[in-house]
Amino acid sequence: MEIVEQDHLVIAVVDRAEAESHAWKAAEASGQDSAEGAAGRIDIVRLAEADVDPAGGIDASLADLGFVARPKWLNWCAPVGDSRADFEAALSGTERRNIRLGTRFVHDEGLRVDVRVGLTEELVDEFLVLYEQQIAGMPRGQNFARRGRDRLLAGADQHVSVCVTTREGAMLVGSLWWIRPEESVLQMRYSASAADARSSRVMRVAYAQALQFAREQGLTYASLGNDPSLFGHVVQPGLFNFKTRFGFAPVPAQVLTPKLGGGFVDKFLSLRSLSDPALVVTWGRHAGTAPRWPEVGAAGPGHDLLILSGGSGGSGASGVSGASMASGVADEELAGRFRTEGFRRTRVAAVP
Repeated sequence: MEIVEQDHLVIAVVDRAEAESHAWKAAEASGQDSAEGAAGRIDIVRLAEADVDPAGGIDASLADLGFVARPKWLNWCAPVGDSRADFEAALSGTERRNIRLGTRFVHDEGLRVDVRVGLTEELVDEFLVLYEQQIAGMPRGQNFARRGRDRLLAGADQHVSVCVTTREGAMLVGSLWWIRPEESVLQMRYSASAADARSSRVMRVAYAQALQFAREQGLTYASLGNDPSLFGHVVQPGLFNFKTRFGFAPVPAQVLTPKLGGGFVDKFLSLRSLSDPALVVTWGRHAGTAPRWPEVGAAGPGHDLLILSGGSGGSGASGVSGASMASGVADEELAGRFRTEGFRRTRVAAVP
């Protein structure tokens, strides 16, 4: 068994025998140190990669021990529809109102929505300033865009930018999209916005314009990019809420980007280094299969959603029948905070 730390998350990596013998319990009791000095506070027990089915299969004995199998990465996709009205008809009334309010704000403030095919160094560098301001306010933000700058510029003619700017030309919202005609997808690579633009719903206006560009190019799908399947660590449940409410659902990222394949088999012991609740997207019906694009995009909900709660609610809570009933009500209330139509099933689990 090896204990590692990843952005304040302490993970015990175990083989199959160590998982079945609960070896991490002895490590916690003895205060075994990781290389970073974390002792006695394991957050996740993770099955070693050599024992993980890359297709997401997990046998009943590991599931009975509380392990769940999840893909490493997700890609958020949605059909763009024949028109903006067609796409927005599937959204909730609240989300349609958010788009209307954002559109009104853009008009009232005299903002510009610019769509430009091809990237320039000047535009990318201006976007990076906004992007870095945004991630500076995140608890564990990662500067993926800065690392990817050279790759973006190397493929500049394969991208389109959709930006919202002030009358003076200052960027309030920036988004960079990859045009993928072979897959019939317009995929967002990076996006960022000023804080006041987020609060005024302007980001939705930029995304709606990007989807319109996809329609005009004859593309069938839009993608809001790739995320880890755990929300509450590097990425947060707020991002999950934004993408699901905007009508997007996850597919395994490997169907569009094969290098993002593979998965984890995890047992969650604590939310000390995660948000409460935290969200885990598991393989669902994709487990043990080889999903392909575009079939997976048209097949309807495939992944399952696990909501981890530090409260007394959650499946597996013990108690008399009245307490179980109260727990069930709490589970429903917690699940109701998230839009789950894009998932095959949703369940809540209590974590200390």
